[in-house]
Amino acid sequence: MRIMLFVLALCASLISFVTQAKTASEELTKLLKPIETFSASFEQTLISASGQTLQQVNGTLKAQRPGLFYWHTQPPLEQVIVTDGEKVWLHDPDLEQVTVQTLSQQLSNTPALLLSGEVATIDNEYDVERKESGNDTVKIFELTPKGVDSLFDTLKLAFSNGALTTMELKDSLGQVTTLYFSGAEMNVPFSDNTFHFEIPPGVDVIRE
Repeated sequence: MRIMLFVLALCASLISFVTQAKTASEELTKLLKPIETFSASFEQTLISASGQTLQQVNGTLKAQRPGLFYWHTQPPLEQVIVTDGEKVWLHDPDLEQVTVQTLSQQLSNTPALLLSGEVATIDNEYDVERKESGNDTVKIFELTPKGVDSLFDTLKLAFSNGALTTMELKDSLGQVTTLYFSGAEMNVPFSDNTFHFEIPPGVDVIRE
């Protein structure tokens, strides 16, 4: 579930946009607003509060506004997460298990709310601050959730020459999850079945 909600946070950040904003949030809007679709390979690392590497995986991500995404991490920690904007499927091949969850009120207290189309501005959910990068071609933004029940404390987005390159999420335990993107493509159309998940035969299905 933690991975699922993190992915929702990721996709919300990739494909959300702001209609009225100022200063840092306005600048972030100019970078995010043109993105209708996004696909990339990624390397994800999880670092403990003490600096120890707890997990490192590689995978692919595809996202499309509003509310569609596909996430696949490679073995040995293989997982597939797909949402069509109404349901979320989490497939764990090792466990031969698929969890199906409605994208509803349970997820509305997460950054997934930005995917629903009900939130007009990033300012409603986050305080946005522009961070110094030391490089004129790199822009870094730190988003701090305003809600007390958020699953993370801060979310950082880094852009290089206008392209999203890194995302960093820090949780209440001090753990930091970082995604490094490569081969990113924006506004390339996806096939009709990209965000449609077929449950494999013989797996256990858990519906929540």
